[in-house]
Amino acid sequence: MTNVPLRTLVVDDSSSMRGLLRELLCERDYDVTVVGTAEEALKAHLERPFHLMLVDWTLPGMSGLDLCRMVRSRPGGEDVVVLVITGRNRAEDLNAVLDAGASDYLSKPIDPEILGTRLLIAERAIEEAAVRAAERQDMESRLVFADRMASVGTLAAGVAHELNNPLMYVLSNLHLTREEIDSRDAAAWLEHARQQLDEAIDGAVRMQNIVRDLKTFSRVDDEQRGNVDVQAVLESSINICWNEIRHRATLERDFGKTPPVDANESRLGQVFLNLLINASQAMPERAVSANRITVRTYTDGQGWAVIEVIDNGTGIEPGRMSRVFEPFFTTKAISQGTGLGLSICRNIIHAAGGTIDAQSELNRGATFVVRLPASTRTYVPQATQAPPTATPGARACVIVVDDEPLVGRSIRRALRGHEVQVFTSGEAAIERLCSDEPFDVVFCDLMMPEVSGMELFARVLDRCPAIASRFVFMTGGAFTPQAREFLEQTPLVCLEKPFELRQIRDLVRERAEPAD
Repeated sequence: MTNVPLRTLVVDDSSSMRGLLRELLCERDYDVTVVGTAEEALKAHLERPFHLMLVDWTLPGMSGLDLCRMVRSRPGGEDVVVLVITGRNRAEDLNAVLDAGASDYLSKPIDPEILGTRLLIAERAIEEAAVRAAERQDMESRLVFADRMASVGTLAAGVAHELNNPLMYVLSNLHLTREEIDSRDAAAWLEHARQQLDEAIDGAVRMQNIVRDLKTFSRVDDEQRGNVDVQAVLESSINICWNEIRHRATLERDFGKTPPVDANESRLGQVFLNLLINASQAMPERAVSANRITVRTYTDGQGWAVIEVIDNGTGIEPGRMSRVFEPFFTTKAISQGTGLGLSICRNIIHAAGGTIDAQSELNRGATFVVRLPASTRTYVPQATQAPPTATPGARACVIVVDDEPLVGRSIRRALRGHEVQVFTSGEAAIERLCSDEPFDVVFCDLMMPEVSGMELFARVLDRCPAIASRFVFMTGGAFTPQAREFLEQTPLVCLEKPFELRQIRDLVRERAEPAD
């Protein structure tokens, strides 16, 4: 028996019966609510579900058996224990009780001893249901994440292609520039070098954006929700599967204004990614210019965000339309999908309080429409510890802690004119930070072997709490639950790698002590 009182609902139009059952149930420390009609019971259950219901068969309006059927039809209804109270004792009547989905029945007049036996059975059933629900939730989370990774996995070759193209000209231009620096072969060298470096920077920015979009889909913190910009998630989804789309169809964006929605960014991106991949794979073998995918967003009359993914592909046969959201149903070859994608999409959208619908005409294309309610969540900016105001141009003492030596070296070059000390060892950095030697700011990597940035910060904070506000964290990706939790809770500045040189220069300038 769980330590949490069982939420129990008594539904009976007799006030004396309600009083008797309340007394007997309260003796077992149940959390008891009593109502007189099935309509009141259903409303109370939808507001906050009950573990156990004791329902009279004969009620004014909706009957107890109808109530039982409605409870069972709701999500999670299979885990509610429903005991129907009846004065009928014919075999066909008792069969009708069980056919309606009741767990068991209680005969009138109520025998406290029999009631006690039934309640013991109910308690065990509720405990088992709680275990099953936890296991089911864990399995659903694993399936959702596995499907998301499978979607990204099918695009791996395309993503690699998108990275290799800019990487090719980044490396090529950097090598050429280095060769020309060594040879100094012509007066035109400087202009060539400038152009090659500009192209290298452009390629690096492209790779940065691809990695950022991949991080959106690889997050494991599936339960975290917040205000999400629908269009930003759509753009990330498009970027991830762009190589899949552009070789099959032209893409049209028709983005109207939408409100922020209360959702999980990774899961919402998974929905859009699935819809875009499905639209792309539905295209017949014809000229790319003849195939079209349109992504449209707008706000409907209720103030909800609406997202439409429309294609002019092969469409779906009328007989199959009613099954597109069923688990394991697919029109693709076995090698192309499991049939879980749209089922998972529906579950994700329903969990966010929205709807997803589909319309299609064979050989004319398909339209998937996602509707999500506007978020009521208030945005509260995270308070940060204000760094000391500094005199522009003051010389600063900067400490860099990163296990990658080239990162420290690049920061040192970027901060010429300041004193920069680089540490690749967390232990050595701790000793320096807690020494009597002054410093103005420390740039500390979050994810490092042996001593992580989180552990380093905790140990320094324990010995020298006054210097906590001088920390600036750097991360190439918080890929552990501990790191994500740390970043969510810390009020200190954190820079996402790769960051712009301007960011660290501004931070140092703000925190530098005025020169003597």
